[in-house]
Amino acid sequence: MPDRDDYPEVIAAIVARLADGDRAGAERGMAEIAYARRTISRRQAIQRPLRIRVFRRDCWTCRYCGRRTIFYPVMPLLGAIFPEHFPYHSNWKAGQTHPAVVACTAVVDHVVPGALGGGWLEESNLVTACWPCNARKGDLTLEQLGWRLRTVDESSWDGLSSFYRRLWEIAGKPTDEAHPQWLRALG
Repeated sequence: MPDRDDYPEVIAAIVARLADGDRAGAERGMAEIAYARRTISRRQAIQRPLRIRVFRRDCWTCRYCGRRTIFYPVMPLLGAIFPEHFPYHSNWKAGQTHPAVVACTAVVDHVVPGALGGGWLEESNLVTACWPCNARKGDLTLEQLGWRLRTVDESSWDGLSSFYRRLWEIAGKPTDEAHPQWLRALG
């Protein structure tokens, strides 16, 4: 079942059929968007050094939409340095977090979802994604979405990772948000 942009219209038609007493028509409409539940095994955590290798390989660029991404730990540091201009909440709480955090944060995604047999920790199955693309992709395949994996163009963009240590110092060397582990992973 592919990700669809027409869910509101399709679900509205199903609800309208139900409201009109057309249970069979609603059932047919629901069959078109049916999603089978499945048990997904707990995935192994992607260690920081592997994440950094993937981000660097992909020049910190989303392999789905082509957007430049920003190294996640930069965000809470900017929030600490500029709390009035760049609010940051550790759970990305709406109204408490600058929209750039959600729009631009770099994450590692599995091209073939682990739930569908893709290697959880195979570097060849991992790509840089912006958070919105990662959230939209979920556990779907590129074929189901009609997406293609973009090639990596050589770029000097580094997701602001080269400034990370200096930003951490400017922010007073906080030890929350796993900063020491990220500093080690960056090398």
